[in-house]
Amino acid sequence: MGKTSLVQHAILGMRNTRLIYVDLYGIRSVADFCARVMKGVSKASEEMSFLKKAVQIAFRLRPVIAVDPNDGSTTISVDARASSEPDSLGAAMSTLEKLAKEGRYCIVFDEFQDILKLGNANGVLAEMRGAIQFQAATPYFFLGSARNEMMSIFDDMASPFYKSALPFAVEEINPLDFTKFLAARFRKGNRRISDAVIAKILVFADGVSGDVQELCEALWETTDPETEITSDDFQRAFQLLFSRELGGYEAIIERLTPGQLAVLRAIASNGGAQIYSRDFSERSGLPTSSIRRIAGRLTSDRILFVQKGIYRFSNPFFREWLSRQGG
Repeated sequence: MGKTSLVQHAILGMRNTRLIYVDLYGIRSVADFCARVMKGVSKASEEMSFLKKAVQIAFRLRPVIAVDPNDGSTTISVDARASSEPDSLGAAMSTLEKLAKEGRYCIVFDEFQDILKLGNANGVLAEMRGAIQFQAATPYFFLGSARNEMMSIFDDMASPFYKSALPFAVEEINPLDFTKFLAARFRKGNRRISDAVIAKILVFADGVSGDVQELCEALWETTDPETEITSDDFQRAFQLLFSRELGGYEAIIERLTPGQLAVLRAIASNGGAQIYSRDFSERSGLPTSSIRRIAGRLTSDRILFVQKGIYRFSNPFFREWLSRQGG
């Protein structure tokens, strides 16, 4: 499991507890925020009475219930004009507060660091903090995949959310535990795989659970039952992964400067440790000052991230693809 699945699994396993899940990935505006909140509310329950209650509570956002004729599912949309009004953010937070009084809820904001993309991010955070601090009975979870940005929200003294939540870092799964788990899953599918090959899977995927499982799925799809998966099978598995993601890789390449591409290729080929060293400078063909500036931009764009002083690719399969492209 990744962070999102982990939190959802834990909450949904609690008795008499509802989950309101709000995905903020790629959020563009306060109006977008309000729409995401109402989408989370609509998914929190399939009971029409609950949705009607939500509509009554969120009347300031002029919500409308819609029913899908194909599967009967219900959603709540909000009036674009109402969600753009100055007090719309307060109305959205008030909706969550009032619904929390109707039952037992856990409210999850996923990819919370994307709030920082808003031009008035500090103002949005301040208003959210002001609303949440009076909801002591309702647990809030703030999930993020960009650790540095999440730290700036919760650890920076200038941030409205400074020290407002307890941090919990989801670290890599213990390799021994992961190896046993993966071996058992392959064995259940009538495939054999050695610990040494699983160790290569973990290295290729940087130990990230979602990426590990994606590579395992590709190995599964490109091998047959009653066979042993070996190192020779990685080639076909990567070809499958690359064919699925090639469009995304090419889109990244198109918006890179020559210097950014040089830094990425050097990291892909030689690793992301000590990238400000003379050796790395010679490999990339760039001065240290340029590497520092470029690394900052690539991290800001989330192509790279820093973990324990080492620059890593957010998508390890893009790194593998790039390392195979040559000069």
